[in-house]
Amino acid sequence: MKSIIEAKQPKVTYLNGVLTKLPLLLALGVSLSASADDVVIGTMASASSVAIEQRSGAAPQYFSRSTQEMNAQQLKGAQALKLMAVTPVERLTRDQVIAQRQQKSDKSTALRSSAERLAAGVYYEFAIYEASSRLFEDVDYDGFYRTFSVTFDADLHTSYFNQAVDVYADLYLSRNGGPWELFHTTDTFTIVDDASDDDFEVLTTLHSGYPTDHYDVLIDLYEVGYSDIVATISSDDVDDLYALPLESADRDSYEEVTTEVIVGGSLSTLGLFFLSGLAGLRRRLG
Repeated sequence: MKSIIEAKQPKVTYLNGVLTKLPLLLALGVSLSASADDVVIGTMASASSVAIEQRSGAAPQYFSRSTQEMNAQQLKGAQALKLMAVTPVERLTRDQVIAQRQQKSDKSTALRSSAERLAAGVYYEFAIYEASSRLFEDVDYDGFYRTFSVTFDADLHTSYFNQAVDVYADLYLSRNGGPWELFHTTDTFTIVDDASDDDFEVLTTLHSGYPTDHYDVLIDLYEVGYSDIVATISSDDVDDLYALPLESADRDSYEEVTTEVIVGGSLSTLGLFFLSGLAGLRRRLG
C-alpha cells in the first residue's frame, strides 16, 4: 500500500562548480563555511520599484521586523510591479553614481551646482525629516523578504511662503556593511515648504543578485537641474533603515517535492488479515 505525500521545501541554490571542486578548494585553503553567495557575487542585479500614492487620512503604518499587511495603495503598487519587465543592470556604487552626475559629457546641458544657485541669490535648504521601511513579501517564510518599501519626508526650508521645488532621489542598499549600491532612482516629484503630509514611498521587489542577508538603506535627494546632493538620510540616522532582512526572488521560492511513503514493505494484505486474526485468537485463549 502506497501513500503519496505532497511537501513544500525551500529551494537550495548552489554555486556552479563549488561542490564538484571541493577537494581542490580545501587544498588551496579556501574557507567554505560561508554560503556560496559569499564566495562570488555577480556584477548584475535586478529590482523593480514603483512610487506609492499617499492618501491623507490613511491609517499609519509602523516599522516592524515581521510581515506587514499592505494597504490599498500598496496592493495597487504590488500589482503594477508584477506587470513590469525585469532586466538585470550593472551594479553601480554611490561613488560611481555621484561621479556620473557630475561628469556630464554634454556641456550644454551640464547640471549646475547648488553653489551657483546661492550665487544667484536663491536661498533655501533641504532636509529629509524622517524615513522608515516596511517588509511585505517572504514566500519561503525564512524571515528574509523580497518585497519591501521605503518612505521618507523631504522638506524645504525657505523664507518664502508656499515655495515649491522639483526633486528626485537615489535609493541605495548596503549588504552587511558593504558598499552602497543603487537600486532605484525615483521620478521627479515636488515638495512644498516643510509640509508634513507629503511623504514619498517607494515599493520594491528584488528579483536577482541580492543574496540572503541584512541590508542598510541610504537615500540621496537631488534638486532637479543641479548635480550635487542636497540632503541625505541613512541607517546611520534612523534605525528603521538598518539591517533589513532581504533576499531577491531567485532565493525566495518553494519547489514542490513528491515523496512516496511505502507502508508495510512486501507484506501482503492477506498476511495482515492473518496476523490480526492470530492476535485475536491468542487473546481469547489467554
